[in-house]
Amino acid sequence: MKAKKLIALLLCALLVLSLVGCKKDDTKTDTLVDGIEDTSGQEDQKEDTKSDDQAQKEDGKKDEPAVEVQEASIDFEDGLYGFVAIYTAPPNADASELSIADFNGSKALKVTNMNGKYPYVAIDIASLAGDKITEIKTITMDVGVEHPDGKFHAISGKIYAYSGEKRKESNDPFSVYVATRNPNTAKAVLDEGEEFVVGYQNMIIVALDTDTGAQAGVGSANLYIDNIRLLDAAGNVIKVDTSVAFAEPPGFSEVDRTNLIPVKNEVEIWSNDSGAAWAQGTGCLTVAQGGTFDPALITEDSVITIYYQSEGDMWLVLQSWVDGAPFGWQRVADQGASIKNPSGTIAQITYDQLVQYCNTTDFVTYLSMIQCESDKDWSVSSVTIGQRSGIVSLKNEVVIWTDDKGDAWAQGTGCLTLKQGGTFDPALIQPGCVINIEYKSEGNMWLVLQSGDPGAPFGWQRVADGGASYTDGSVCQITYDQLVEYCKTDDFVTYLDMIQCESDQPWEVYKVSIGYPSGLVPVAKETVITEFEGDSDAAWAQGKGVQTLAYGGTFDPALIQPGCIFSIDYKSDGNMWVVMQSGAEGAPYGWQRVADNGVAASNGKRVQITYDQLVQYCGTEDFVGTLSQLQCESDQPWEVYRFSIGYPVE
Repeated sequence: MKAKKLIALLLCALLVLSLVGCKKDDTKTDTLVDGIEDTSGQEDQKEDTKSDDQAQKEDGKKDEPAVEVQEASIDFEDGLYGFVAIYTAPPNADASELSIADFNGSKALKVTNMNGKYPYVAIDIASLAGDKITEIKTITMDVGVEHPDGKFHAISGKIYAYSGEKRKESNDPFSVYVATRNPNTAKAVLDEGEEFVVGYQNMIIVALDTDTGAQAGVGSANLYIDNIRLLDAAGNVIKVDTSVAFAEPPGFSEVDRTNLIPVKNEVEIWSNDSGAAWAQGTGCLTVAQGGTFDPALITEDSVITIYYQSEGDMWLVLQSWVDGAPFGWQRVADQGASIKNPSGTIAQITYDQLVQYCNTTDFVTYLSMIQCESDKDWSVSSVTIGQRSGIVSLKNEVVIWTDDKGDAWAQGTGCLTLKQGGTFDPALIQPGCVINIEYKSEGNMWLVLQSGDPGAPFGWQRVADGGASYTDGSVCQITYDQLVEYCKTDDFVTYLDMIQCESDQPWEVYKVSIGYPSGLVPVAKETVITEFEGDSDAAWAQGKGVQTLAYGGTFDPALIQPGCIFSIDYKSDGNMWVVMQSGAEGAPYGWQRVADNGVAASNGKRVQITYDQLVQYCGTEDFVGTLSQLQCESDQPWEVYRFSIGYPVE
């Protein structure tokens, strides 16, 4: 069964999926090969506990197909795979490429690893099966693996199912653990409460979460998916229409903007550039040199954004050919100093960094050329310059209303308050809150507040109109202070009757919510602690985490320096924090939760814990001498995708 790399990982807000616990397979055996467990079934366990080499010597069947060929719903012999897509929203998701290739004696869907991360392959079961989707009880497929060194290395992952009206998430594990079982059969079972339904874009995602070849330094795995079988309760194969196209759920293709500065009014400087490692591309000349880029666009709130592909770092090179210039040929924000998203596809350089590296604010006078560079082979699709939008990441969001629209200068249906028979409680408007509007319009977006109370300080009032709201063109935010400023009251509970949206161009609003700034900040110069990738546990349980060097582990606590920030990308319905343990005699802490109970900055998908919080909770700055183990924990079942130590960028 061939699937596209769609990370069923946190289809969090994107697919509006709710987290459910992983299914536990009571028939799992002990660790077999390279730390990968056999999850294929109890009947094969006795044979499968043999090592790969041992099994090959005994049966001599290394080149024989590893799985029995059976009737399949999808066998890829027709060359069609338009119903598959790669999901790249999770921070650890690889931007894999899909193709049809020969594998194990037949055609299969090939998932080629491009960035050294984990592929998430989404398969649109709803479009494939149509009305027959309700009959599906089990899904099986053949999953194969190959590595650049030509040798076998074990892998494991999960098949995520998104079921029902709310696309509730469940999962079943799979593995390819010995070469004599490559490919191996992966199986997902839709238990009670996990049934597919018609009309709600139910799907599966085949996601890798352990790659022993990559861990051994031989390169990342390419996957092969073949012979996908959709089975009914009696085990009969359900026929499907493989000519269908992947029907993308809302938010599926959203760009990973985690850790980035929200910008507005982006203007493209140049596009379609590339180079080898440590080589600059063609870049762009300034107007003064006969080019197209006007350096007068660089202002104090400017952010330069680079959309790129590379396994390495990404930064800028600025050149000046003007006599007396404070720089000549200058790398800017290299050595990890640029701001990057966890997917490694977007980098940003701030105005302050330009000034810091080039020793000037007078770019108009001195700049002659701007280029990109990386320490690995790279390609750039676009380089833009924009301004900070002021948009902030939010936490504790409460949806007020959805699906509204209107013409230019017209208000939508909006939402009535409780006292007017509506659903909105204006008591939600508290100091520090932000009203968040996700919208589509060519114009500005703002709010209209109404009160019919004769004593109210406002009656019909536009709030943050005329471009005063914070926006990036698709999200608009209005602060509590702006509400008070325009309406001349903080007593919204008493006076507010109705709240609406408005724009100076035709508009559509997808969601209006109210929340609070998360406190998250962009970080750079990150060191990723890879041992945390895929770590998970139950509520109030710590994962395996990582041991420090002094205690036989791999983590050097000297990485924890003043000013640093722990950034954790995770999935959980609860709060997330870290647990610090010390086995050192006389240490000021032994087993210590840090920034628990919602103290850490968080938006529900990323949490950040500062150096000052570590010192505060543990009572020491001497982490090198005292730390023995670092773990994650939450008050709900959780999974961590990425854990890094970095430094904030203003």
